[in-house]
Amino acid sequence: MRPIKLTLQAFGPFKEKIVIPFENLGSGNIYLISGVTGSGKTTIFDAICYALFNSSSGSIRGNSSLKSHFASDETESFVEFDFMFNGEKYSILRHPSYERKKTRGEGFIIEQSKAQITLPNGKIIEKTKEVDEYIQNLLGLDVVQFSQIALLAQGEFLKLLNADTQTRAEVFRNIFKTWDYANFQNNLKDKMLELKNEYCAIENSILQHISAVLCVDEELNNISQKYTQNSCFDNLDDYILLLTSQNKKDIDSLELVKKETETIEKNISNLQNEFQKIQNKIQIQKQIYDFLSEKSVLDNEFKIIENDFKTIPELKNKLNCLLLEIKKIQDDYEKISEITKLKDEKSEVQTKNDEIEKEILATKEKDKTIKNNYLQFVHSQKLQLANDLANMQQEFLNFQNEVNQKSTKYDFEYNEYLKMQAGIIAQSLKNNQPCPVCGSLVHPAPAKIENKNLTKEYIDESKNELDELNKILFEKSNNCSLLAEKIKSKEDLFELLVKKYNLQKDNITNTQIDEIDFENEILVNEKELEALNSEAINISQTLSSIDSKIDLLLKNIKDIDIELILKNHETLEKEYETLKNKISTIEEKYNIKNVETNNLNSKIKLLEEQMKTFQDIDINRINEIQLKIEKDKEQILNLDKNIEEIISRKSINEKMLAEIVLKSEQFEKASKEYRNYKILSDCANGTLKGKVRMPFEQYIQGYYLDLVLYEANKRLKIMTQNQFQLFRKNDSFALNQKAGLDLEVMDFHTFKKRSTKTLSGGESFKAALALALGLSDCVSNFSGAINIDAMFIDEGFGSLDSESLELALDVVFSLSDNKRLIGLISHIEDLKSKIQNQIIVNKSQEGSSVEINF
Repeated sequence: MRPIKLTLQAFGPFKEKIVIPFENLGSGNIYLISGVTGSGKTTIFDAICYALFNSSSGSIRGNSSLKSHFASDETESFVEFDFMFNGEKYSILRHPSYERKKTRGEGFIIEQSKAQITLPNGKIIEKTKEVDEYIQNLLGLDVVQFSQIALLAQGEFLKLLNADTQTRAEVFRNIFKTWDYANFQNNLKDKMLELKNEYCAIENSILQHISAVLCVDEELNNISQKYTQNSCFDNLDDYILLLTSQNKKDIDSLELVKKETETIEKNISNLQNEFQKIQNKIQIQKQIYDFLSEKSVLDNEFKIIENDFKTIPELKNKLNCLLLEIKKIQDDYEKISEITKLKDEKSEVQTKNDEIEKEILATKEKDKTIKNNYLQFVHSQKLQLANDLANMQQEFLNFQNEVNQKSTKYDFEYNEYLKMQAGIIAQSLKNNQPCPVCGSLVHPAPAKIENKNLTKEYIDESKNELDELNKILFEKSNNCSLLAEKIKSKEDLFELLVKKYNLQKDNITNTQIDEIDFENEILVNEKELEALNSEAINISQTLSSIDSKIDLLLKNIKDIDIELILKNHETLEKEYETLKNKISTIEEKYNIKNVETNNLNSKIKLLEEQMKTFQDIDINRINEIQLKIEKDKEQILNLDKNIEEIISRKSINEKMLAEIVLKSEQFEKASKEYRNYKILSDCANGTLKGKVRMPFEQYIQGYYLDLVLYEANKRLKIMTQNQFQLFRKNDSFALNQKAGLDLEVMDFHTFKKRSTKTLSGGESFKAALALALGLSDCVSNFSGAINIDAMFIDEGFGSLDSESLELALDVVFSLSDNKRLIGLISHIEDLKSKIQNQIIVNKSQEGSSVEINF
């Protein structure tokens, strides 16, 4: 990549548009960029970096402040860079983003960055992201790599010259892309730690399972305690054999205990059967005794009931006699009962009749009130309308007076206007010329204009206003007529209501009545009154019917003494019911006792049959059997506890044994894999005990450093007249810290190696420049043999004496022999006489400017 032309405007410290035509350098490939500190010398390189990579070169300079602060918001900020690459010309244009004031309103707005590149075939790529990707693919470099190759900054390479291994390793990682080796180291370490965690997890898991084992065997218990207390184990095979043996012993013990338990349970079952038979026999004996006692009581009760039962035929005779007497008076009794019901019904109907009569009176009173209120309401409306008419008539008269005044005024002004027209005509009259009105040639008394304000427009406006007032007056007159008609309508309605409902006018007052639907209310009330009258007629007819029925029943009663009939009937009914109930009670008791006696005899007979099956059972052995059962059950409980203990221990230990066997296999595999990765990780990360602490990445970086030093020493020998040569320090003795990339310098005047930090300022610059040039060559070679035909060397020449300056310049001039474009950024005045081509950056309070001397 070789620059052709750089154009920038409102960029960095440069307010105005500047153009740097690199193509005008001709055969002179070295040029000087000079100027005072802070003038913007390095900004030229920044502009090239920004144009190519959308980023400035400096570590503290960012894209957000690239637009010149000296330029106005309206001034367009851009960088345009033309360059040759592989014999073809490219042109790239970028506009940085910046903040400006809004054209309308307050506040600020962000102008977004823009980019475009013109390719050799004329095609244009415009999107920023696509331009960035195209440039990086074209050059094969990013902005960091380009800066390392194309810009040699003295301060940065002095840091690199005197940096320790760790710092230099970080720089070389970015330059020579040794991330993969660092990742390789870290991946090995991560894998080693992962395996270590897995190994430790399996170990802890085995120890947890060992601690959970329930030991009976003493040797097994001692080994378990040893392992758990020391948190480690040595021989798991022996432990597994002991645990397997204990589990087998538990199985044998379990079988013996189960057999013993079965024997005792069988004995208990036999004893419980015998015990149950004794209990059954005792229970039957008790039931027989209880039933016999109950039978004795029941027999006595049955004898008493049986005596009462014998009187039933006599009682039934009496019952039949009572029934005959009741039938004799039954007919009269039923008629008297019917009369009583009719009297009760008549009383209820009479009560309802009284209520209806009250409702009829209330409804009539309500009807009268509604009709009077209707008349009162119409009267009130008529008075209100009369009052409104009086007010409206007065308003009409007042308005009529106003209209008359307006009309009089208009008539006067209109006559005046006509006179004024005559005056206007008179102004144009001349003697011996006929008057346009009368034709006279003599004009002895021409009319005069009295009021010039009476224009035709004014008269027309007054006429229109008067016409509008007359329309309003006519409307008011119509309104008065309409209101008078309404009053007449109300008066007619008032008279109609008086005649229709026969109302008295004398009862009318000035009381205000709320408006309701009087006609509907009257209609509803009349219908309600009609319904009430109809219901009253029906009730009257019902009362007559009831009286007729009572009279008819009274005529058919044989014995006129109604009270005596009722009393006799009631007495006979009570006696009949009492006797009937007594007979029923005696029969019921007799039947119940008879059934109870038969049932009890059956139960006793059944129990006596059952007792024959227990003749061989000795009830005196019950206590002996009970004690023996309890003793055997207690023994069973102890055996069950023993079984549960063995089963629980066996289950737990079998589970633990299976887990320990499984984990032991996993542990063996994990420990072997962990040890292998531990050796690899320690070797790759430089942590092997007794070895130099050089990680694999730094070993590779050492190879690159040797190449850089080989190229650097070519220039350093020239610049120091073979006094100094840079070497990679031998750190074979450094076992406790990372080493391998430290530098030292051989001084051939003393033939001793010493630290680069002991070099003087000028010597340090030479060494740093040589190191930078060597690094630039190596980076270019390892970046796919990319040819960057341009380089900037930034400052550092001020620390050199004249002889050293000459030697350094010889090295720089040698760089341009292969047609490489070299730009020296410096403020040293002596360089101006040594370098013909110059870019002079001038600084002022209004921004920097550029003077081109090619």
